[in-house]
Amino acid sequence: MTIQQKIILVLDTECCDLAGNVYDVGYTIATRKGEILTRKNWLVEEVFTDPDKMMGAFYAKKLFSHYAPMLDAGTIGLAPWSKIVAEMQIDVDAFGVNVLAAYNLGFDRRVMRQTNARFGLGPILPPMEQLDIWQFACETKLSQARYKEIARSLGWVSAAGNIRTGAEYAYRFCSGDHGFIEDHTALSDAVIETKIMADCYACKKSVPYGVINAQPWRIVNEKETKKKAG
Repeated sequence: MTIQQKIILVLDTECCDLAGNVYDVGYTIATRKGEILTRKNWLVEEVFTDPDKMMGAFYAKKLFSHYAPMLDAGTIGLAPWSKIVAEMQIDVDAFGVNVLAAYNLGFDRRVMRQTNARFGLGPILPPMEQLDIWQFACETKLSQARYKEIARSLGWVSAAGNIRTGAEYAYRFCSGDHGFIEDHTALSDAVIETKIMADCYACKKSVPYGVINAQPWRIVNEKETKKKAG
């Protein structure tokens, strides 16, 4: 029997707020090895052109530092939500996508669903396996002693004393670029998350399909807590 190849849609979103006002949608479609088959990116017309929503966005300053130059250069465009969803569905079918992944997938799934409900559309994607790359990274790359050593030496530690496990830090470790700063724009973040995911697959450990919202940072910090207690 032939084992089905994993074709993965790595999704990233940027939102105005926690109510699911997604204004930037980006994704790659890739293999387990990180080979990117296609990449797509749009600004959500209904949200991005709403000044009241956008001026309150988490990364509002990026309207001028990132999105204005991207729009001028034609590297991103505005599209209605319905078109974005339709294009995703076409790509999923065309490439045979069978895994949906994101770094903190629970968040991206929720805000996509909330935004989709606001514009009155049906399901975005068909049922498929779900992979939280954050969970995967914490179970593999970020649990390594070498990561913890680097994180402590470079100060990748929260005020509470926890080793940081966000995508920016995971990519720093995987790429060797310890000064990397995450863009927090959807497609660029999806690309780095694709690299992290591929490195996790390369560890050849059990893949945590379906494990969502499990606070994976605790995995990395559990031994640290026990060590301090001891």
